[in-house]
Amino acid sequence: MKMKFFTLTALSLLVTIAHAQTLLYNEAMIKVQPGAVLYVEGNIQNTSMGTIDNDGTIELKGNFVNAGMWEPSQVNTLRFSGDAHSDVTAGSAVFQNVQIQKGNTFNVNLLSNVTVNNALDFNGTNNKINLGAFNLNMGPIATTTGHDSDEFVVTGSTGVMKKDFASFTSYEYPVGFDAATYNPATLNVTAGPNDTYSVRVGASPTNGDGLTGTALTTDVVNAVWSIQETTPLGNTANLTLGWQDTDELPGFNPALNAVSWNDGTNGWDGLFANLGPEVSNTRTRNGLTGFGAFAVGDETIGNTLLVDAKVFLEGPFASGSMGDGLRVGNMIPTTEPYAGNTWNLNYVHTAYGGGETVSSTAVFDQPADGNDIVDWIVVELRNSSTPTQIVASKAGLVQRDGNIVDLDGISQLAIQGVADGNYYIGLRHRNHLGVRSNITYSLSNAPQAMVVDFTLAGIAFDDGTVIKPVTPMKVLTGGALGLWAGDANFNGFVLYNGGGNDRSIVLGVVGLSTPGNSVPGYNRADLNMNGFTLYNGGGNDRNVILTNVGLSTPGDVLTAHNNN
Repeated sequence: MKMKFFTLTALSLLVTIAHAQTLLYNEAMIKVQPGAVLYVEGNIQNTSMGTIDNDGTIELKGNFVNAGMWEPSQVNTLRFSGDAHSDVTAGSAVFQNVQIQKGNTFNVNLLSNVTVNNALDFNGTNNKINLGAFNLNMGPIATTTGHDSDEFVVTGSTGVMKKDFASFTSYEYPVGFDAATYNPATLNVTAGPNDTYSVRVGASPTNGDGLTGTALTTDVVNAVWSIQETTPLGNTANLTLGWQDTDELPGFNPALNAVSWNDGTNGWDGLFANLGPEVSNTRTRNGLTGFGAFAVGDETIGNTLLVDAKVFLEGPFASGSMGDGLRVGNMIPTTEPYAGNTWNLNYVHTAYGGGETVSSTAVFDQPADGNDIVDWIVVELRNSSTPTQIVASKAGLVQRDGNIVDLDGISQLAIQGVADGNYYIGLRHRNHLGVRSNITYSLSNAPQAMVVDFTLAGIAFDDGTVIKPVTPMKVLTGGALGLWAGDANFNGFVLYNGGGNDRSIVLGVVGLSTPGNSVPGYNRADLNMNGFTLYNGGGNDRNVILTNVGLSTPGDVLTAHNNN
């Protein structure tokens, strides 16, 4: 059969195919010469035996299906217009220029991968390109124009928008998770070999690998960007992420947030030190050398360090473990008592520390008795070169067996927003002398190689300049070590006599004129932590102080060994 040719010259300005019908090419060639425009009211279907040689413009209002040959030898334009959605099955076609010029809310839907080598232009009203499960590939010199919060690429399924970078350049991916969101990502490649980068936006960042698992519901922008490179490593890039006000979830702080990266293995890497203000609903991170999931927020996408520590408190200790009278009496507060003045402690937390809260008092009652919660305790991470410098702090829970756990009452304590590295571990309790570790420990989001067990000798730092006590921790019944009790005013000293002494705190609670009172409740003056503050009588708290400073030396002062 002789091949049929249909040539549209620059003088032939209009060829109309009736609406709802299909212009079908079967064993034929259609050639649109430079300057000519082929208008198709319905669909275009190029069969396996057909050829389209477009050197001008093809404008259609319906669907585009290509199973044959599309010759991209000249600069050409494929324009989608009209008041109906258009489905695109590109086949082997590689487009030069694509224009989206549809009426309000009408979109272009990909039913195959599509490649645009020169320009993608959004020039309609509230139009989207829906990727579905397919990819939109942008060539090395391809540009995108006309996009905004109403016109962009929707990546809510598995499809991605790709861009070939043949030089050090910047490109904005105009993407959003669905038709109601717009979350552009601008990648500025500053060093490395040529590569291809893909971008897809998910509904929200999650725990774990950032893309799957439980969605984060506070302190973040409600979007997660999956950005990948074809050839990992070797490149450096700056990344700017954008969002709308409606994407900001409860707790998100426009003045203090950061771009956090999750490589799928090590979790989120956001640092407290990198927090800063957004710029017109955008945030930038420079110097990236790896890719994966990205999110914008603060603590919930902070780098996580796991701390495995153990300590005994002298006050409630007996017979190898600590008593949990405060738990039994339902006296332990659900919010940590150290920050603020509710409990007259006024501890100044560092980094994200402070305000930790458990979901309910049920957390304090664990299935195993040894795991029942005794009280709140502060864990400090201290600088490896300058141990007096507290890098981060967090209030955790101490179990009867001494293990310090997170807010679920059982997991290892997680401290967010600090980089992996070596740290001294410090402990502070509301009515015991604090300590810090004698050596640094390597911390990351993986469990520690060794427990920081302050119940053992040699773990706590011993400050040789402290006169009393001679040792940083007290030897308890059975030989285990524990924090010295008696620091009722939480200042790092235990005093029985003199100005600012701890005995006066106990007396002030029971009453100056009623020293025989027994006052129930959660109180820093309850030094043996049995749920009652007593100044006189058996088991009183005043004697805890006197015993530790010395019955024969009531004027002595105990000093914490944790200040160096």
